[in-house]
Amino acid sequence: MGIFFTIGLWACALVGFLGLATLFLPGLVHVCLFPQDLKKKYGAEWAIVTGGSSGIGKSIVERLCQQGINVIIVAVPEKLLDETHAEMTKRFPDVTVKKVGADLSKPGYMEALAKETAGKDVPLLFCNAGFMLTGFYADTPIGATKANAAVNVGCHLELVHEYVNRLLAKKARGAVFFTSSPAWMLPSPTAAMYAGTKAFVTHFGVSLAAELKSDGIDVCVAHPSPVRSNFYDHAGDGAEVNFFKSTAKGPEVLVGTMFACVGRLVICNQGYFPKVMGTLHKLLDFSCLSEITANVAHTSATFVDARKKAAAQKKGK
Repeated sequence: MGIFFTIGLWACALVGFLGLATLFLPGLVHVCLFPQDLKKKYGAEWAIVTGGSSGIGKSIVERLCQQGINVIIVAVPEKLLDETHAEMTKRFPDVTVKKVGADLSKPGYMEALAKETAGKDVPLLFCNAGFMLTGFYADTPIGATKANAAVNVGCHLELVHEYVNRLLAKKARGAVFFTSSPAWMLPSPTAAMYAGTKAFVTHFGVSLAAELKSDGIDVCVAHPSPVRSNFYDHAGDGAEVNFFKSTAKGPEVLVGTMFACVGRLVICNQGYFPKVMGTLHKLLDFSCLSEITANVAHTSATFVDARKKAAAQKKGK
């Protein structure tokens, strides 16, 4: 029995080592290699960036302009979009920056984009738009939930279908980027829509990568650690959110990592958080994490706070 026990221990150690090695080793790609010139890599003259008026999206636009790539910014039609467009146009006079003001939760953005991209080759698509609703799903108006799904998932489907098919028709190289989140790796009470939509984005992106790689189209799915942006403006004020805010880095860090990873790695795990979650998955199966979360979530400060707010809103009605 002793020898079988020893073999079992070594087998478990080997499995654990391989699991951690395959989690951390790919990170050497973006640690050791510099961000790539996408204009040169893909012959890119134009790129589309959704949610490009602030945060990660704005940083993507800036990096593209620095590389001499013309950009079409798609974002909510408000002052922030106008300001970002004016800023980029002034800072980068040698490139063309266009703006498409559109609510990605409603029809019409594809037609607006079709006008701006008529006669243009657009090999780079950044599906970056997204936002998080906090609180209990059952207490969230279904209209807000459907709008969240449309922005976090629905618009990506339409954009990818249109612009990937354009690339395939011309047998041209290109790349599609998805700003996902490691939030999909853990059950997320009080943020069910965010975790659910990001789970879709990640799995859709990696599956799409397998379909398109042989056609010369790369897919990059980014899993950021906390990023300083407007994202947290409506993310609540729980202990977890405040912790993430305290560890957040500038969006340029993530963007540099994305530009280093594309065409080299499908999943771009930036910073500490995706590694922490990946390690947790090596220690506990997702089914076990689900059981633990279901049984202890109600004790967390964020959960309790969300319940108090929901009760207060119902009482106010």
